[in-house]
Amino acid sequence: MSLSNSGLHLPDLPENFDLSDVRTEIDSIDKQILDLFVQRMHAAEKVAAVKKRSGAPIFQPEREQAILERVEREGGEFGGGARTLMATLIDISCTYQQMLLYGDDGKLRKKFMTAGKIIKGSKIACQGTVGAYSHLAAKQFFGDDVEPMFFARFQDVFEAVTEEYADFGVLPLENTTAGAVNDVYDLLTRHGFYIVGETDVDINHCLLAPKGATLDSIKEVYAHPQALAQCARYIQLHGFNTNEYSNNAVAAKNVARWNDSTKAAIASSVAGKQFDLDILEEGIQDIDGNQTRFIIISKHMVIRDGADKISLTFTLPHRTGSLYRVLSRFAANGMNISKIESRPLKGQNFQYRFYLDFNGNVHDERVCALICSLSTEMSYFKFLGNY
Repeated sequence: MSLSNSGLHLPDLPENFDLSDVRTEIDSIDKQILDLFVQRMHAAEKVAAVKKRSGAPIFQPEREQAILERVEREGGEFGGGARTLMATLIDISCTYQQMLLYGDDGKLRKKFMTAGKIIKGSKIACQGTVGAYSHLAAKQFFGDDVEPMFFARFQDVFEAVTEEYADFGVLPLENTTAGAVNDVYDLLTRHGFYIVGETDVDINHCLLAPKGATLDSIKEVYAHPQALAQCARYIQLHGFNTNEYSNNAVAAKNVARWNDSTKAAIASSVAGKQFDLDILEEGIQDIDGNQTRFIIISKHMVIRDGADKISLTFTLPHRTGSLYRVLSRFAANGMNISKIESRPLKGQNFQYRFYLDFNGNVHDERVCALICSLSTEMSYFKFLGNY
């Protein structure tokens, strides 16, 4: 589409007009915008003082919507950009007001101040069995002496923590090859637990089979869906039939029990030794450097000294720019987002719950103010942890 057909046009400029001329003009305009921005933030301080006296909420969606519609209308051909600019100014102002008003009063802020700093307790719950990658993650995080309790399903681990059979649960959240473990994301939200730690486990998948089996004799492989996805090329190359299992180590345990030379499991070498299986081939994952991120969950908030990652979950209205507005507030405060994940909301077509990780500590006032501000503005918001 040409500029003329789109209704856009370039200005006619004198022959001797160059970039230095227009840059001088832009620098002057930018200076005025900066001065006005500072004035606007000082005005926001006065707004905060009035709201404190009157008890009015910081976030006033009806007024905000009216302002944005007016700005877009008056912006003419630049209406969309003007709306985005004003929305960003409003968001920055709301976060600043949150910082001014709720030094010690906010409920979420109080939770941050009273959170534990030390991970206490020795009862650990894992999904799977001895030799599972979750077992390795538990040892890696809590120490080699830990002897976790094992459960068949992810749901069972959450229930063990709920009923206080266990102090903490160890669960996989995402893999560098196969992506997120969606069941764990959903359970984390449903139970309202906190992430209090994490550890990355190197994944070195092995093809495990009973004594006497060979690569040529294997017809069926058993493993967790994530492991099957991580070894997809290898499986396709050998023409194996795949069978999903709740856990790799449990699959290995059953392959040993069946003692059938046509059946093999994909699991760790530790599982192979545990169940006396031969390693027919090692390192069969599609990508070298494959890792799984395991999280440590708890019913209670724990924010240890030096915690530098924060996880949140929230929903947004199905409106143009709603996600951009949230993300821009992190950028405006100099905060690095390291991950964003979305999950569909059941029964609500094309509506999503977002999971977001960013670098920071809730005892940093800017970070705390932003989280508290978002928590008051969103219809659904959950702080998942700082670890």
